[in-house]
Amino acid sequence: MKVLLDTHIFLWFIIGDTRLSTDIRDTIRTPDNEVYLSAVSVWEAIVKYQLGKLPLPEHPGMYLPKQRNLHQITSLAPGCLTEVGKSQ
Repeated sequence: MKVLLDTHIFLWFIIGDTRLSTDIRDTIRTPDNEVYLSAVSVWEAIVKYQLGKLPLPEHPGMYLPKQRNLHQITSLAPGCLTEVGKSQ
């Protein structure tokens, strides 16, 4: 299954927020699933961080890619959208 994470779902997942259901966590962790995060989500997190609305251990430009890689979540740039649809 292909899964595109919303910004808050990704953030809740990486910080272990209990508001994220076990079913969603399991979906993200399932090795057979292709999990994606839009570049827009990273931009949104950076804006919130700069406004003081998103506390993170380091700047999101560094922290979020580390977390994305750690959890094997693929970055989805706007130019990749048509390619994702072709892989089925």
